[in-house]
Amino acid sequence: MYQLNDYLSYSIAVFLIVLVSGLIVNLLEKHFIFQLLGIVFFFMYTILKPIGIITNNFDISFKEFYISSLPMLAGIAACLISMFLGFLAFPSIRKKLKD
Repeated sequence: MYQLNDYLSYSIAVFLIVLVSGLIVNLLEKHFIFQLLGIVFFFMYTILKPIGIITNNFDISFKEFYISSLPMLAGIAACLISMFLGFLAFPSIRKKLKD
């Protein structure tokens, strides 16, 4: 099984990549559609991956279960943060770029 440091560094990388791409998507008019799709993707993956882990290893602890879900939860958090910024800060940026 992977170490906690591996999952933490992977989770941070997922968070940063999804956040940067979410901020780029915020430049579009209908940015929330893509961000909702990202949240749905990460949510479904958060459900399906642990099911696969449990079917392979029924004696998994809650700690291992949570640690294996960290990258997906980081992706969901990044999507939510970029969506919040898209509604809060990016309308004025889109207006400036449009003019």
